[in-house]
Amino acid sequence: MAEPTVLYEVDDQGAVVLTLHRPDRRNMWTAQLEHEFYEALDRAAADDRVRVIVVTGAGDSFVPGLDPEVLAGVAGGQAYTSNRRPQTYATTIPKPIIGAINGACAGIGLAQALNFDYRFAVAGAKFSTAFAKRGLPAEDASAWMLIRLAGPAHAFDLLASARVFLAEEALTLGVIQRVSSPGQVLSDALEYAHQLAATVSPVAMAMVKSQIWRDCEQSMDAARVRAQHLLTLAKAQPDFVEGVASLRERRAPAFSPYSSLYL
Repeated sequence: MAEPTVLYEVDDQGAVVLTLHRPDRRNMWTAQLEHEFYEALDRAAADDRVRVIVVTGAGDSFVPGLDPEVLAGVAGGQAYTSNRRPQTYATTIPKPIIGAINGACAGIGLAQALNFDYRFAVAGAKFSTAFAKRGLPAEDASAWMLIRLAGPAHAFDLLASARVFLAEEALTLGVIQRVSSPGQVLSDALEYAHQLAATVSPVAMAMVKSQIWRDCEQSMDAARVRAQHLLTLAKAQPDFVEGVASLRERRAPAFSPYSSLYL
């Protein structure tokens, strides 16, 4: 049996840590890692113990890109994989996904990280889109994401130049949301995840995530109408009753695990 390339560890505070685990190759991306990552996301979505998902890399690297051996095969005409799910798959998972970017994040690694809901990165971490330097356009929805995070001009610069930029600039551009001290990025991401898990309705988090990823594709009025529909659904859920009761009784809420809804 091949060694797993994604580790799955659930703690007792409602968070699962998915560790991209190819330390001998600095967690460079492969079809196997991609398949196991998406399988781990599915597992976390169905796991009642899990309210928030945290993704990090083994060692001092996140994902510095596609493994050069795989890239060489693709350049030679080999198929990368079959029945591939889209790289935007993380946006369809109903639970929040927090990135704990612990080192180099480039190419397909950055493309994946852009699909997380919130991103921490260690100070000095190196980022690059990388695609243009390999003769490729922006992969999947990377251009769409960067336009919305950083604006068209900055998106052009990052994609067309494929230059290296550091976590501190990524924060200024909106590509990441927090910079952590060395050795602290995973603990900072987990602290944020635990806060969400302890205080926020899983149903509400799923609805908010759905709104954020889908409303930007709609008109303002369509988003308003959909919000009214989601509000009707939410009011019929036990989480609404518990949220109101905890407020009235001045105690922490005790929400049940996430239950699937059509969002």
